[in-house]
Amino acid sequence: MSQQSALVSVALMSILISLACVGFGSVSIPIDMLFKSIRETEGVHWTVVSQLRFPRVLVAFMSGALLAMSGCLLQTLLRNPLADPYIFGISSGASLGVLSALVFAVPVFSVALGFVGAGLVIILVAFIAHRGADWNPYRLILTGVMVSAGLNALISLILVLSPPNMMKGMIFWMMGDLTYAEPRSWAGVLMILIILFGVIFGRALDAMSLGSERALAMGVSVKRLEYVVYLLASFAAVAVVVEGGAIGFVGLVVPHIIRMTGVWCHRYLIPMSAFAGGALVVVADTMARSLWAPLQLPVGVMTALIGVPILIYLLNKRSDVTS
Repeated sequence: MSQQSALVSVALMSILISLACVGFGSVSIPIDMLFKSIRETEGVHWTVVSQLRFPRVLVAFMSGALLAMSGCLLQTLLRNPLADPYIFGISSGASLGVLSALVFAVPVFSVALGFVGAGLVIILVAFIAHRGADWNPYRLILTGVMVSAGLNALISLILVLSPPNMMKGMIFWMMGDLTYAEPRSWAGVLMILIILFGVIFGRALDAMSLGSERALAMGVSVKRLEYVVYLLASFAAVAVVVEGGAIGFVGLVVPHIIRMTGVWCHRYLIPMSAFAGGALVVVADTMARSLWAPLQLPVGVMTALIGVPILIYLLNKRSDVTS
């Protein structure tokens, strides 16, 4: 199968899976009733679908797409297959801002403070990691780990000092929770922008993944491209964290799964990661709100429970082929 055909197949499957998940919840809607309510745009089922289910599926899809593309870009930037959207402490900065707003009883400013906290971390990590004209991936990782450790200590302090009745909800949110998340137009624009970036600059990203020296020899403006990749990946992670907390595992695993299908070119890898990541979080969130209804589980737990067996299977299958 060609990479173009693979992209079309993944896109169609992701859209169909996401639409099917609209019918599942604490009360399932049969497929015939689902299509009937959509066609007639009235009735109880239509109210549930249009006001509750579809917005939830949409925000889950955008969250998964942004996380998967962020992980893909960071793995290319750092030339490190273990990189994920939270490696620079950006999620910790955003979480610190959101939790501070909750503790000080100003939840209306939680999103704004989340962006402020993440923005400060983005600037701080870039400033420390970039010395002179040298942008070193290893220094970037080390800086992100150190900043993340310090911020996590502050987050732990906030959790300890917060009122007991708030602690469970704050921990639940940190594990990833889309209960109160809303689909934002700017998140959708950012998602489309990163996909277009991957399609347009796919060849340059392919060259950069081979190393800075080879990319320079191929005429790529490496320094400028590295800054753009760093910012886009960071903003994608922040957009998810401020709405739904730190949904783990998606940015790490999804790009690996796509690469194991034989797709390495970034003009296909990034869009396919977006569709696959979106479908993964939609399925995980549907399970999180359906399996133990009316109790809802953290979506981050479900993404790990779904993704780990898939990755282990693919790794084992790949080792069998190469052995």
